[in-house]
Amino acid sequence: MTDESIRDNTLALIAVIAAVTAMAVSLSLSIPLVSLSMERRGFGSDIIGLMGSLPALAFLLASPVTPALTRTFGSGKMLWGALVLATVSIWSLALSDNIYFWFFLRLMIGTSMAILFLISETWLNKIAIEKTRGRTIAIYVSSMTCGFAFGPILINFLGAEGTLPFIVSGFIVLSAGLAFLLVGDQFPNLGGKSSYSYLAFVRIAPMISAAVLLVAFFDGSVLTLLPVYGIKNGQAQETAVLMTSALLAGNILLQVPIGWLADRYKSSWVILGCGIIGVAGALLLPVAMPRPFLLWPLLIIWGGAVVGTYTIALSIMGQKFKGGDLVTATAAVGALWGLGSLAGPAIAGVAMEWVEPHGMPFTFAIVCLAFVGIAGHQVLRSR
Repeated sequence: MTDESIRDNTLALIAVIAAVTAMAVSLSLSIPLVSLSMERRGFGSDIIGLMGSLPALAFLLASPVTPALTRTFGSGKMLWGALVLATVSIWSLALSDNIYFWFFLRLMIGTSMAILFLISETWLNKIAIEKTRGRTIAIYVSSMTCGFAFGPILINFLGAEGTLPFIVSGFIVLSAGLAFLLVGDQFPNLGGKSSYSYLAFVRIAPMISAAVLLVAFFDGSVLTLLPVYGIKNGQAQETAVLMTSALLAGNILLQVPIGWLADRYKSSWVILGCGIIGVAGALLLPVAMPRPFLLWPLLIIWGGAVVGTYTIALSIMGQKFKGGDLVTATAAVGALWGLGSLAGPAIAGVAMEWVEPHGMPFTFAIVCLAFVGIAGHQVLRSR
């Protein structure tokens, strides 16, 4: 690899990570703003929850058509178009309080998010060096998680009322364009045709598919319901909110070590180990709730290990799939993410009502155990 190609790859990596992090900050700022605004206007939790499900629905709908659109218009135009669509949609939230218009705008924000994330993750895997692929993707996941964690903090400084928070959120998305200026017109060529369909991907790569569903379920259910679970188990509201922060801290701090392990050892064994920790963490959570000296380390390790399955899954996907097949694989991952994010809150929420108060962690333990079974089967087959 020449010095020029190394420089181009480095700039592309910086651009991808910076752009996705900016989008994550903006989304995690605008999503609570919409929920808080709807709550002030008297909408019920059912309508607010339906609004919150639209980004996942957008992933489910937009992912299958993104590869064809990218082949037609090119990855650069699609990325810039996604930034503009997201920015205009977020700003439009401040211009109207019509609930039906807000539903449409949230769907557009989710669509732009799906396009940006799918093309960026394909691009990332395309340029990642094989011997450091796990660590490269780990840095991407950690940076993205930092973005999602930082957005809600901004609400404390900007407030949750008026147009200013939405305007700032839109400008944060638009700032991702500065990252794309770094690469000029050197956007990736993602126009190759795939040799298989989206549905065939699940059969070809069951462990990757299961990992994506697992982490999407975790993101949609555990991160959403953990504060409620904490309160139901006698924690103060402030402590319950900090429990989510501890999970996110694990996501951020442990991805690079997990990526290093995946680069150094057999990645299928590392992802299986992360899944086993995921099962153990879910089962131990009820035991640790009244014991702070157990609770906080458990949340950090549990959150990092579960999200680590996604980091390693992306790394394995980059190793196994190339060209047009990689584009289709990433699109299939996006659709699976949407499916898991839609199912997670609904299933875990019902479980918390049926088996109170521990239905949520027990449900996730079952889902994670299914992943361990699939990953274990793949490890045995590979031997």
